[in-house]
Amino acid sequence: MLKNPRNPSAFPWLRLAGLLLAALALNACDRIKPAAPPVSAEAPVPEIVADPTPVPAPVEPVIDPAVPALTINKSAQVIVLGYHDFTTGKSRNPMEINVDHFRDQMQSLKDARLPVITMADFLAWRRGEKDIPDPSVVITMDDGWKSVHRLAFPVLKEFGYPFTIFLYKRFVNGGGRALTTPEIREMMANGAEVGSHSVSHPLPSKIRGLQKKSPDEADAFLRMEMKDSRQFLEDLIALPVRTYAYPGGYNTEREQEIGKEAGYEALFTVNPARVTWDMPASTLSRYIILGNDPNNANFRRAVSSRGTSGGDLAKALLGGTEGEALVSTTPRPDATIAERRPVIEVDVSKLQGIDPASVVMKLAGYGTVPAVYDAAAGRISYQMREALRSPECQVYVTFKRAGEPKPDAVNWRFAVDLVAHYLPEPAPVMEQATVPEGAMTLPAESPGPGAPTPQ
Repeated sequence: MLKNPRNPSAFPWLRLAGLLLAALALNACDRIKPAAPPVSAEAPVPEIVADPTPVPAPVEPVIDPAVPALTINKSAQVIVLGYHDFTTGKSRNPMEINVDHFRDQMQSLKDARLPVITMADFLAWRRGEKDIPDPSVVITMDDGWKSVHRLAFPVLKEFGYPFTIFLYKRFVNGGGRALTTPEIREMMANGAEVGSHSVSHPLPSKIRGLQKKSPDEADAFLRMEMKDSRQFLEDLIALPVRTYAYPGGYNTEREQEIGKEAGYEALFTVNPARVTWDMPASTLSRYIILGNDPNNANFRRAVSSRGTSGGDLAKALLGGTEGEALVSTTPRPDATIAERRPVIEVDVSKLQGIDPASVVMKLAGYGTVPAVYDAAAGRISYQMREALRSPECQVYVTFKRAGEPKPDAVNWRFAVDLVAHYLPEPAPVMEQATVPEGAMTLPAESPGPGAPTPQ
């Protein structure tokens, strides 16, 4: 009979075996999970070690001594040629030139090895950013006649010459003989640049009248003409417009100031002279090439003369301890006038002893003219009897003074606005047609055979 199993003392050997098994289990756990090291009250801060890879020093650019530094030739001269309209037949006015004649002129530039540069290169030279050949040629076209695209553009592409078209707002896309936006963009894709030529091509008389009436009103008008035209063209071509050509070349000091305010970098007149480095940006010269000039005088003068605006444009008698001018002229030297029949005059009131019989006035292209010497007023003058035909008038006046071994001479020239009254014809106004009531009613059909007769 077995003893009570719940009494541990009944089986002492079982109690001993259980103690041995418990001891072995504790020993195995200590081997699997080592005791954690004691935690310090202050954990150590890890040390920051510098990257052993050195940072390379910046590389200095290598300057090739064989490449010269940029230099700007400030003594260079630029011949700016100005054209307007073109034709395949005979020129009907000074501003229209036969395209074959134009091609001959472009061939002359090539034969003379005169480089034709872009307006952008010209402006970069003026800014001191780029050098240009001396001399260089810039070709410009005023107004925006369709004949520029149809006739002149193929010639310019043939020679590979860049050019600038000066457009005025109201003539662009004006129909008839006006350039269209696609034509303008086609030329721009082949070397053309765009400049501004005002909004409405105002006559000089209108500007003078406004300035006389109200300077503020005149300023507002000029700002509109110069700023609005620039904004219109920049919106049209999506490029900056930096140049401006005064309509007819006429300009005033106020207009020059407003042109600078409008952001133009270069503003062109029609004063015939080469552009130099130090010529004011608001009165840059141009040679306007005429279509009714059988001797090609303006073009030949432009490409063959080495004279500049500082040369023989104004030669006056000087004297006195301070070198003041002893004579003055009307028009002033290098001025631009709109009057085609001006009074040409020399004020000699500061001089004494002039022999009336020795007074001679000559005009280039006209020869000796019957000038009048008014001894009491001290003036030598001549009223033009016919309209001046050239954009430049050269005047020579000579006279003899008592006690002087040689005759005195006064020589000057001025520019003439030939295009003030040469404006494109306005686009035709298309009025809505009115048709009398019933005019568009179809005629009644004739009744067929056997059809009832209307009652």
